[in-house]
Amino acid sequence: MTLEAADELLSERLRLKRWFLRTLVASLATCALVAVIALLAGTFNETTGRILLTLGGLAVHSGIAMACAESLERRLWPGLSRVGLVAFGVNFCVLMLCTWWPDGLDTAAVRGILGTGALAGYYTLAIPCAALYERRYWWAISLLGLSTCAIGLVMVLVCIWAEATESLAFARATGVVAVIAFSLAHMCILVRVPGGPTLTWLLGGTIACIWAVAGMWSAAIVLEPNADLFYRVFGALGVLDASGTLMLLIAAKLRQMGRLAGLQSTPARLDIICPRCTTQQTLDAGKPKCAVCGLRFTIEIEEPRCAKCDYLLWRLPERRCPECGTPF
Repeated sequence: MTLEAADELLSERLRLKRWFLRTLVASLATCALVAVIALLAGTFNETTGRILLTLGGLAVHSGIAMACAESLERRLWPGLSRVGLVAFGVNFCVLMLCTWWPDGLDTAAVRGILGTGALAGYYTLAIPCAALYERRYWWAISLLGLSTCAIGLVMVLVCIWAEATESLAFARATGVVAVIAFSLAHMCILVRVPGGPTLTWLLGGTIACIWAVAGMWSAAIVLEPNADLFYRVFGALGVLDASGTLMLLIAAKLRQMGRLAGLQSTPARLDIICPRCTTQQTLDAGKPKCAVCGLRFTIEIEEPRCAKCDYLLWRLPERRCPECGTPF
């Protein structure tokens, strides 16, 4: 692609983004104005409720769409971002249909709201799995997490729209799948934490607690045990799970801070060969001079940092800023 074509493509994308944002602002302003007038005029009725629900749905779905578009632009889990744009777009259409359908505000709108919540929840659980899958790290676990999120979402939607909650077995199965999806997402978050070999035991113990909690949680959903000891053990494992997760995250942060402190506190010195007298020597950064012939040097050392967020780009597994996703 030529430079002119790339500039034209970038300009076209910017025009589309401006058009989208201006349309969004105009739609939000119109809905808000109508809602405020209806509320102040004291004419709160079914139509006002539909307008407020439309305003809320538009705001929520627009925010999610902007987040997906931003992630897609930064090439963060692009497959999931594309799926999210389509899924939330379809969901918004369903919600609006339920909202404005005659006699649908009571039942259909509630189902539309519940469907939106289920989609948002499972999409959030799919993000750490997609981030892991994109790097082809723990490939089987991340793919299983994405598949479980998709299956769980379908089962929840069936419960909402097909009234499958009348089947107790199906409702319990839906709950168990939700627990498994949550546990897989939790595990995908932890295996990405750069803890080092010294924290391997803590990672393994925390993952064991995750699945022990998931097993007991699933048993509580299916069997509904009444034993007091069961819930005591369940709570104790949950505490160990949460504590291990926090310790891993804190240890990773401390390790990162230690690396940065060690890097930035090291004196900036270089081994060079003087081009005049060919003497090999170690010189400090700045404007030193050759110890033999007096030739002056200008030595500037700059740390590699992200041009967008100033994150220190040092010893990274890939050429992409882990803070904002900008390639370098």
